[in-house]
Amino acid sequence: MRQLFLFLAFLGVVGIALGALNLVRGAAGPHGIPFSFENYGGPGSIIAGLMLVAGSLYLRSVWRERR
Repeated sequence: MRQLFLFLAFLGVVGIALGALNLVRGAAGPHGIPFSFENYGGPGSIIAGLMLVAGSLYLRSVWRERR
């Protein structure tokens, strides 16, 4: 299960990075005018990434290995 939690955290970090890149790319606008259009991506993928990382850390902290 550790690998699953690590994979979820990895997906979260990728989502945060892609969300930040989407915001930066969209913020420049098509003609260099900052935020020239409303649909620049928003913080959705960043929030989803943070939720994946937090969920993965939580699951890792409460998971008990059977021995």
